[in-house]
Amino acid sequence: ILCLCISPAWAAGDPTVLITGSNRGIGLEIARVYAERDWIVIATARKPDAADDLKAMQVIHPKIRIVQLDVTDHERIDELAAELAGQPIDILINNAAISGGHENAKFGEMDFDVYTQVHLVNVIGPTKMAEAFLPNIELSSQKKIINITSGQGSIGRTWGCCTIYRSSKASLNMMMKNISIELKKKGITVGLISPGFVKTGFTKGLDLPMMITAEESANKVVAVIDGYDLEDTGTFLGKDGQTWPW
Repeated sequence: ILCLCISPAWAAGDPTVLITGSNRGIGLEIARVYAERDWIVIATARKPDAADDLKAMQVIHPKIRIVQLDVTDHERIDELAAELAGQPIDILINNAAISGGHENAKFGEMDFDVYTQVHLVNVIGPTKMAEAFLPNIELSSQKKIINITSGQGSIGRTWGCCTIYRSSKASLNMMMKNISIELKKKGITVGLISPGFVKTGFTKGLDLPMMITAEESANKVVAVIDGYDLEDTGTFLGKDGQTWPW
């Protein structure tokens, strides 16, 4: 496990973002955006030693702190929260997610072990993160919990298929909508943002006209986060700030 090593004196006054699943795809590019803004970026990865792109980014942006974290490991989440006790976190970005694979989501042939794992990562993981780091968020100036959801979690716009992933994102939306109501009185904004149809490992083999790069998506997502405030809390937004139907 890598040591976080953020001293209170060094970190005082610096805006801070904690991002799960920062080693690739959208998470990596969101980390880059905040690093270029000179934020402290607490970038988590399940296997930091293999996070070559993130480590290369850290060389350029020394305020990046790479931390081992698996969002299904609640003991490790609590351990990290203890390490960060007293450290304000302006924005928690729950980005880590898995798809479960289309081949495991066919009704009549469902792989329920995969189904369980997807919900552990995509729903329970973000919920545990929000609970564990709530004290840090309360200490901060921006006070935001942002969840990278998906348009595939929209019940109103579903067209079938990908049922494991879709249902996990719909569940995440419901959980965070409820949390947003509870936390509004604390001045904490809870966001749900669909990053668009992005060229990542999730969409390997696809090359469709509507697809965008992870870099494009990250810049759009961060722009939405910038404008997300308490008035919007619990709203399901797209990468361009548009409202998605539940």
